[in-house]
Amino acid sequence: MKAQPRAPLALAAAAFACGIVLSTYWPISTALWGWAAASLVLCTIIAVTVKSLRPAQISAVLALVCAGAFARIATPSPQLAAVPPEFLNVKDVEIVGHVTNDGALLAGGGPRERFDLQTETIEIDDHMLVLPIGIRATVFSRDAAEETQDDNAPVIPHMAYGARIRLLAKLRLPRNFRNPGAFDYKGYLEGLGISALASAKSSNIEVLPGASGSRLGFWRSSVRNSILRHIHQSGLWSKEDAAIFAAMIIGDDSLLLRDVREEFQQTGVYHLLVVSGMNVALLAFAIFWLARRLRLPEWPASLLTVTLSVFYAYIAGMGVPIMRAVLMLSLFLVARLLYRDRSGLNATGFAALVVLVLSPAALYEPGFQLTFLALLAITGISLPILERTSTPCRSALKHLDTTGYDLGLEPKLAQFRLDLRLVAGRLQQFIGEHAARIIVTRAIGISLGFFDLLLISAVTQAVLVLPMRAYFHRAAILGVPANILVLPLAGLMLNAGVAAIALSYVSLPFAKLTSVIAAGSLHWILGSLHFLSQFHVSQWRVPNLTVFLMLVACAGIFVAFFTVRKQRALAFAGLAALFLSGGIVAVYHPVPQLEGGKLEVTAIDVGQGDSLLVVSPQGQTMLIDAGGSIGPVRSEFDFGEDVVAPYLWSRGLHHLDVVALTHAHGDHIGGLLRIVEDFHPSELWVGINPQTIPLQHLYKIANENHVAIHQHVAGDEIDWSGTRIRVLSPPADWQPKPQPKNDDSLALLIGYGDTRALLAGDLEKKMERFVATESPRAELLKVAHHGSATSTTPELLAAVQPHFAVISAGYQNSFGHPRKVVLDRLQIYHVKTYRTDLQGAVTFLLDGKHVEPRVQPQ
Repeated sequence: MKAQPRAPLALAAAAFACGIVLSTYWPISTALWGWAAASLVLCTIIAVTVKSLRPAQISAVLALVCAGAFARIATPSPQLAAVPPEFLNVKDVEIVGHVTNDGALLAGGGPRERFDLQTETIEIDDHMLVLPIGIRATVFSRDAAEETQDDNAPVIPHMAYGARIRLLAKLRLPRNFRNPGAFDYKGYLEGLGISALASAKSSNIEVLPGASGSRLGFWRSSVRNSILRHIHQSGLWSKEDAAIFAAMIIGDDSLLLRDVREEFQQTGVYHLLVVSGMNVALLAFAIFWLARRLRLPEWPASLLTVTLSVFYAYIAGMGVPIMRAVLMLSLFLVARLLYRDRSGLNATGFAALVVLVLSPAALYEPGFQLTFLALLAITGISLPILERTSTPCRSALKHLDTTGYDLGLEPKLAQFRLDLRLVAGRLQQFIGEHAARIIVTRAIGISLGFFDLLLISAVTQAVLVLPMRAYFHRAAILGVPANILVLPLAGLMLNAGVAAIALSYVSLPFAKLTSVIAAGSLHWILGSLHFLSQFHVSQWRVPNLTVFLMLVACAGIFVAFFTVRKQRALAFAGLAALFLSGGIVAVYHPVPQLEGGKLEVTAIDVGQGDSLLVVSPQGQTMLIDAGGSIGPVRSEFDFGEDVVAPYLWSRGLHHLDVVALTHAHGDHIGGLLRIVEDFHPSELWVGINPQTIPLQHLYKIANENHVAIHQHVAGDEIDWSGTRIRVLSPPADWQPKPQPKNDDSLALLIGYGDTRALLAGDLEKKMERFVATESPRAELLKVAHHGSATSTTPELLAAVQPHFAVISAGYQNSFGHPRKVVLDRLQIYHVKTYRTDLQGAVTFLLDGKHVEPRVQPQ
């Protein structure tokens, strides 16, 4: 068997990455790392001079480790200009600036456009700030209170790159939800150079004379916007298909609906929905193949391929994944032209090394890890296996009618060719010699291609289980069948889509003919993914990754990587170890992080909404509400999936025993649907609510997931896992209004030993007075209605006499919650008050005698 080519650049990248990691956990000064790297480089030079190869190799590797550590520490973190406090959270701040990133209409919620700008001046009253500050602006066509669900309402004028604008807006700082496991939205924006967020009405925006920006930026914006117009407005595809092609081809995912994204995520083929290295590879292959079919020599064909790939990457955004793909593509083609051994693993290492040298922090980015683990799976594990399995068989298909070709092959391959000729000989009696040979070779070729696809998909999914669980809490168990169904048509779909867009500039009839091919391929892909997403296993979600699981996954990857080039038995043992470790990481559930023997009540930070996690002394779990958006404005953001679930996963939870809904307002019910789907509770507790569409949808999802629905009213008493629960509202004869009201709330008094917690939902004065007559004394009070003046009456406080209270409210929310009058009442009654808007998630542990509050370190 042909020896595997060495991959020194892959080793160099691994050593450099080890240095970056080492510097994170070993605090040594920058100068010391630098001197160590320089000294080791000198040792390497000396060793090479005296022809001492092994010491030279060791010194070089250690030098790269020290260089990686030095690069990480020495690379300065970007310092963004901050907006002074006097300009924040006040209306009608006048901003003059220029657009740095083209505006994009957002899916759902009526006409909204998001764009980035850099300020020239910021002014309010007599204060003016002259400083370039990155701002992400969202412009609405109407006031939020006037938003309707009419997607055909007049759209906002497109904000193009370089345009100078003046707008009156409200500025605020980006803020993360302060729960363990929460997404670092603030850090994400800082990486894009964004310091603040702005919201404004379209009537308060004015385009000014002049422009600001680079010539290259204007050219890119013009080309990109032209392509988007041809995608959306030329009639090539339906509105839904155009949104998907815009995301796949040009990287504009602003109009993608969440359910489309999630079908791609659930089935493990999300890489097709975004512009990634695979897109570049598929397009580059088509360009090079076409150029060679047109009989272009290799140099012009390769140069054309690289040039068009760089052009495509720049127009699509030239993000880090695309830059890596272009680097690898260029290296591969240059190596091909120079007739040198083309090691895919070496090309991967080269791209990784360049990216890490330019940005050492990229090592910790999910996109970097996903890309290079996928490339490692393909070039480092899959290809060596294929080289000893399907590749020799494929080479044996060449010149099947030439018996002399058999002499240069291994005996088993020569026998394989003899068997194929015998089969072809039988067939030629019916269809002729030429047709028989074509059918036999094509059938075997297709079978080998299917084997290649199956192996590469399986290995890649096994390797990617580690980052998929770490960042997305998914195992993508259906990734292998999804890739087999989808990938054969992915290249046709993508290239036909690009061809249709290009032809639309020349001949619309021909463009529409090509677009039919692209749309047909897309519909096959969507249909396949929709079919697979119906299987329960597609919704398999897993809690946070533990150190044990990380070690198991890494062990499987390393064993497979270092054994696939060994003897056949050892290679297949390594492959089995990879699949075993991947399976463990995909399905293993760690022990949840709970304190036994105590009743826990945790108020989760969901902004302006409610969500409480209650854990019984015996370890059963109940989630009361799951946050949600307020008002009629629709959003693709899901509080259940994006805020509450990450916190539950960070605690190691994968199942809930009970989910409870206090009442059907959006900021309580909005996130519950995804919680039911992700955590499959046994029971759903509700009070008496009007039968609104969101409530009916919740019931439908509950029934589909075999969740028992129980209605509770005042007077019910429940023994739940070592606790006593009394339902204090709503009354059994409660008559709800046609629309949800705060007084519909299901109020629970949960007791353990001599300690109790009153969870009051959004009760207002009328119902609080009713509850106050039910002897609701409790050490802990969940303050009703986010601290609104409509609630927390003196009568209730006198009846409850709490020692502690917790208020769930949004940071600097527009309602002014919690109200000062409520905070004053709590202070008068000597209640120690905690707030999610200031302290994030707050936990209270009731041991039967005392209450212990805990605030998450920030």
